[in-house]
Amino acid sequence: MTTHHREERLGGATALASRRVAWIRLALAVPLFMAGRRPPDVSYRHWFDGLLVAYLLWAVGRMLWIRRRPVADVRGAAGAVVVDLALITALAAVSGGPDSPVRYAYFLWSTATVLWQMPKVTAVFGAACMVCYAAMSVPHALTQPPEESWDIVVDEAYLLWTVCASVLIAVLLARRSGRVAELLRTRELLLDDALAAETRERSRVADALHDGAVQTLLAALHDLEEAEAAVTDPAASAALDRAQGEVRRTVREMREIIFNLHPQILAAAGLGAALEAAGERFARRGGFRVHYDVRLPGRVGHEALLYSTARELLRNIVRHARADDVWLTLAAEGDETVLTVRDNGVGFDPHVVRERLRAGHIGLASHSVRVESAGGRFTVESAPGGGTMIEVRLPTAAPGPPPGGPASEPPPEGRA
Repeated sequence: MTTHHREERLGGATALASRRVAWIRLALAVPLFMAGRRPPDVSYRHWFDGLLVAYLLWAVGRMLWIRRRPVADVRGAAGAVVVDLALITALAAVSGGPDSPVRYAYFLWSTATVLWQMPKVTAVFGAACMVCYAAMSVPHALTQPPEESWDIVVDEAYLLWTVCASVLIAVLLARRSGRVAELLRTRELLLDDALAAETRERSRVADALHDGAVQTLLAALHDLEEAEAAVTDPAASAALDRAQGEVRRTVREMREIIFNLHPQILAAAGLGAALEAAGERFARRGGFRVHYDVRLPGRVGHEALLYSTARELLRNIVRHARADDVWLTLAAEGDETVLTVRDNGVGFDPHVVRERLRAGHIGLASHSVRVESAGGRFTVESAPGGGTMIEVRLPTAAPGPPPGGPASEPPPEGRA
């Protein structure tokens, strides 16, 4: 896994944690409202209600902001927690200070930061909760007898225990996440090795067929043509002509197999040209029209995987879709290469993909796993009778050497 992919996943985890914290923040308005219904001093009721409205507006606004622009770094989330603590401290101060039920919110925020799985962040925010609780309690403690201030010390002790427990949980979650990330990285390496081995084997088999069986058939075809020229018997000549037709058909079929095993055009002309060539071949088999929209600046990463996935999607359209039109789009969007294959066929239930994978079937399900293991996304939108749209997004990594093999197409029939 590259550094870029690790940062992307870290940002995604932070964004997810921020969304969850946003829901916790919004839900906290309910117990805060209940805590303010019976404040010790009703003269502060209007202050409490005003602050509660401000908190609710802040919670709703923050939720809407995160839904539109997910927070992907800790600094933005930290700023939001500062606002939370400031409002909670103000609510607690005007509703009884250390005796207010609002004080329990400090315990909540010391544990909510566990969602980020960053022990240092949890420790800092937990310490901030303790400091805010102390700052809110000091004015009340100064006006009370010393023995009645002991409850504040007890609350701080409980809060300290909660912070320490939260930090420990954050450490354990971070270690687990690190282990999962390492397993994912190992999985990606194994996938890369498997794809490379598959590509090498396909290339070896394609070369062996082209240099062996195809050449033998072409030589036999040449001998048949010479024999036919020397034969005067019409019946024998017709038999030789039929034999030549069968040999030519076999050569065409073997060249089709060779192309499917290792398309030379992928190495020679790039992914866009290879997809168009594959699309035309499958269109002839399935009797549908293919509409292309290929917009690539040049070579991209994961070309072999993108080509293999597109070929599997087209093969499924031929077998199952009964489509009249297919739209194939390939474009670079930011740091991703996006492949979209859409048809107007009979559609299917997207849950079938995962079910077939669990049942041990290969094909579309296995390509979904390959794409996700390579750091990409495999999205299926379909419904029975409603056509199918499948989108594949893969990182536009720096491409390696073109998928190997000679850069020329197989020779025309009749030539070695």
